[in-house]
Amino acid sequence: MIREPDFDQTLRAWMDAGADQAPERFVWEALEKVERTAQRGAWSASLEGLLMKIKPVAPLFGVAAAVVLAIVAYAVFGGGNVGGPSDPTPSPTPRIHAIEDLPNIVATFGSEPEGMIVDGTTLDVAALTTPLREGGAEFDRSTFVDAHMSNLNTTDEGGFVSWAALFETVTDADAAFDLLVAEHDSAEGWDMEPFDELPALGDERVAYQGAAYNFDTALVHLWRDGNLLLAAVSVGDVAVTDADAQRLEALALWMDERAE
Repeated sequence: MIREPDFDQTLRAWMDAGADQAPERFVWEALEKVERTAQRGAWSASLEGLLMKIKPVAPLFGVAAAVVLAIVAYAVFGGGNVGGPSDPTPSPTPRIHAIEDLPNIVATFGSEPEGMIVDGTTLDVAALTTPLREGGAEFDRSTFVDAHMSNLNTTDEGGFVSWAALFETVTDADAAFDLLVAEHDSAEGWDMEPFDELPALGDERVAYQGAAYNFDTALVHLWRDGNLLLAAVSVGDVAVTDADAQRLEALALWMDERAE
């Protein structure tokens, strides 16, 4: 509680002297100081009303009772956040992933979603650059740690991809996510169309459909979880129907659950 120093001194002098010796002017001085104290918002009107009620009945209660009421009024309405709401709950700390997490998040041999089979893997920089157009934007590799990519159910007509890239910090991953988003939806990039019905993936997410990666048809879920970027992709003949979209969403949710 924060009070004005002279008010504290006046009250302390009254306490030292004893309640039966306090001149009534101390009471009115205390009440007037509360009235003069600047209030915040709607509390001001409530305090003014309370003080108007206190003054007429102060002689009936006696000096001590009036001082107690003045102290309560000051504490509740003018003395800071005593008993008030606490600070807002802080936001959850973003997850920080490590390099050994990648094989447990990306689909790998013997650890695939139901109905899918891994038939090829790519690691490190070769995996990192796969979503980018040749000659286009580049990630800041000074903050890059590692990347894993697996191809699933691959045929000459298309297939699925499970992809993740790890960066040193959340800030680095956030910058990389922005670059990846721009690469997919800008006219200078893949120029894909976003779609809005997204599952709750990671800390931020986008999804696209259109031509990309040398295929006429592709569906892409991109999201960031802490310092990790993730993608679930389908291309070609498995990126056409609603059933294909549902299957891709299931892959994305499978990866996201493993990242938790």
